[in-house]
Amino acid sequence: MIDLHTHTTASDGRAAPAELVARAASVGVTVLAVTDHDTVGGCEAASLACASAGLVFVPGIEITAVRNGGDIHVLGYFIDRTSPALHAFLAGQRR
Repeated sequence: MIDLHTHTTASDGRAAPAELVARAASVGVTVLAVTDHDTVGGCEAASLACASAGLVFVPGIEITAVRNGGDIHVLGYFIDRTSPALHAFLAGQRR
């Protein structure tokens, strides 16, 4: 089973990265993406937990954009979570 849209406590999720991975593994997920809102803060811990649990980890993000006063969420996968340009963009998002 594959789950490509999950959140951790790095954004609005209810589980810390390691707990999320444990829960996913317990229900048969084999490929897991963490797509927290406007942060890659949970990716490193989730990646390590996936490696330990034997899951394939997909680094992701859910970027929030605003158009005409409404939120639009765009999912990104296989991102470079260490990219200085990405971190600069996300800092601007938080401002």
